[in-house]
Amino acid sequence: MLDEADAFTEATGAHEHDLEAGAPDRLPPEVLRELSALSPWRALSAVAVEWTAIAAAIALYELVPHVLVYVLVVIFIGARQHALTVIGHDASHYRFLPSRFLNDHLGDALVQWPVFISVAGFRKYHGAHHKFLGEERDGNRFLWKTHTETGEQAPEWRYPKTRAQLLLKLARRALVFTGVRWILRGVLGAFLVRSSWMSVVARMAYYGAFAALFTWQGWWMDFLLLWVVPFCTWHMAIQYMRLISEHSAVRSADPAFAATRTTIPRWWESVLILPRNIGYHIEHHWYPSVPFYNLPELHGRLMENQRFSDNARVSRSILASLAEVSTPGEAA
Repeated sequence: MLDEADAFTEATGAHEHDLEAGAPDRLPPEVLRELSALSPWRALSAVAVEWTAIAAAIALYELVPHVLVYVLVVIFIGARQHALTVIGHDASHYRFLPSRFLNDHLGDALVQWPVFISVAGFRKYHGAHHKFLGEERDGNRFLWKTHTETGEQAPEWRYPKTRAQLLLKLARRALVFTGVRWILRGVLGAFLVRSSWMSVVARMAYYGAFAALFTWQGWWMDFLLLWVVPFCTWHMAIQYMRLISEHSAVRSADPAFAATRTTIPRWWESVLILPRNIGYHIEHHWYPSVPFYNLPELHGRLMENQRFSDNARVSRSILASLAEVSTPGEAA
């Protein structure tokens, strides 16, 4: 059953995480109502596909325990972990399931807790990122430390960088330590960003149940090799590829389009780097009421507007987006 806020979103396309400054040339309410309609079947089937793919990859390595197969499995599972966070990202906007209770609790159990975060924890910062994009209250300033305490952009997030600097940053983030920090921050964050102490108890019980299962079955080494390593290597690398491409060094003659870039990946990039339409970032920022499976259609509707097609920064590859934020020689 929809609560009052969700019923309003379903009726108008307006959302509590809408950009406070407003989206230019806002689409008609009837179009947004159509695009914002939730399909629990599509959301849950996406979850089922991702977990089935993960199980198949693990089975493949168990069947063919070769080092080359392991490397491929690490990359594939890391990308599937990213896909789970994308679905969980929809849950943070209440766009996973129509019931907010099920949205949050199933969102946690099926996609967020396995990757060491929570729906409520991510929502706390991400909602503010949407509402106050580029402003002092932008949640990314707290979550990703994009700015210093004095309001200046932090050196790590200043772009363009040289290609060597960009590659070094991505390699450094993929060298396990950042992933371990994310895991610790995510798990400990359960005690700091919580909807209730009952949610903390439920989450710890969830982890405890899996810990007991892994101990009983002797699966701890499998968990380390086939979940933690993918998370701390490829998953970290592609998360930062995405984060960098979304808001860095965006150039547009129209200031309304100078904060966000859309990246439409090639087919293999959508499997291994940018899954579940997460690259449609201008579209998502303007209309967070639209679930991930409707973003390509939203993009098509927006491209019919001359102002959007002329000014939106849209690249057709994640590699092209990364090229836009890097230079061959000395950075600007």
